[in-house]
Amino acid sequence: MNIAGVVILYHPDIKQISANINTYASGLKQLYIFDNTETQTPGIEAALHGLHPNIKYHFFNSNEGIAKRLNQAFALATQNQYDYLLTMDQDSSFKPDDFEKYKSLIQKGDFINVAQFGINCQPNISIPSEAPQEALTLITSGSILNLSLVKKVGDFNEDLFIDFVDAEFSYRVIQTGFVNLMFSNILLNHAIGELVPGRSVVTFKKSSRIIHAPVRAFYITRNGLTLLFKHKGLGPEMKKDVIRCMKILKNDLIYHPQLAKVYIN
Repeated sequence: MNIAGVVILYHPDIKQISANINTYASGLKQLYIFDNTETQTPGIEAALHGLHPNIKYHFFNSNEGIAKRLNQAFALATQNQYDYLLTMDQDSSFKPDDFEKYKSLIQKGDFINVAQFGINCQPNISIPSEAPQEALTLITSGSILNLSLVKKVGDFNEDLFIDFVDAEFSYRVIQTGFVNLMFSNILLNHAIGELVPGRSVVTFKKSSRIIHAPVRAFYITRNGLTLLFKHKGLGPEMKKDVIRCMKILKNDLIYHPQLAKVYIN
């Protein structure tokens, strides 16, 4: 499979990111590592280049958002004549042999209309199935882009910076007449926010709640509203999906240990 990959870093832990990269780097022709951290982590470039000969590390001295880095990777992969691009978050990894299985499923199938492939990051919600399933949205991490079709979909929306970048792109895949396809039987090891204990305001029962960095509250709110009111051609199901995604703010607005920063942002 003629495939490159990109993983985007932000204040990474060298040991953890190295372990994650090792679950898929050998299955790629080229891996671009784009570091969005404002100040470079000491020793990271040598450590990452030592993992695999196909790695190219890029440090930018600034955080310009995930969408811009994805577009840069898309341009590089296209320029170097790759057919596919794997996109990964720094906190994501594959189980042993799953990345090879993932590629094999794509190669064996007749997926001429699929612009974006994805895998299962929430098996408690998306029940694993042997049959691939069309999806409204796919998350960035673990997705494989068919570069010849992505050219027709267009670039990732850099105005969004981070939150909803993957959702907005997924919506455009469908609006362009292509398909997002998920292999729910392949699971992605993926961290979604930080878990903190919280007591329900309705039942008063304690449970773990997912929260995000305070600045994310701003991007989730701004970008969600932008998609709802300014995005052309967003259908009812897409609008419903945006609202569902925005509901994750509830935990940040109630349970976040840095509540003042959440509201200030």
